[in-house]
Amino acid sequence: MNKSQTLKLARVLLDEAVTCALRNDTDDAKHLSKLSVMHEFKQEYDQVIAGDAQLFTMLVKNQYSKNFKVKFISRVLLDCLADDKQFIKTFKEKFIHLHLDFEGY
Repeated sequence: MNKSQTLKLARVLLDEAVTCALRNDTDDAKHLSKLSVMHEFKQEYDQVIAGDAQLFTMLVKNQYSKNFKVKFISRVLLDCLADDKQFIKTFKEKFIHLHLDFEGY
């Protein structure tokens, strides 16, 4: 799939997620949101799994952004990462230190 097709698919998935949310079908809405974000931001997701601490730190900080889109994407990516065994293996120690630095401890 080329970049244009991937973006179209991500947008369609997100539109369907909104439709599900309006029907109060939150489980499907969450699932479709994850799929949409994972298609559109696959490269960034793979970079974090590979150990890009700078990008991971940016995601953690962006989950508190005032921009709704940035906040939404960051939170969905972090949710996907939390379920990824390779991410947990890569970031087990780094995550603790990054979280403590971010929280100011």
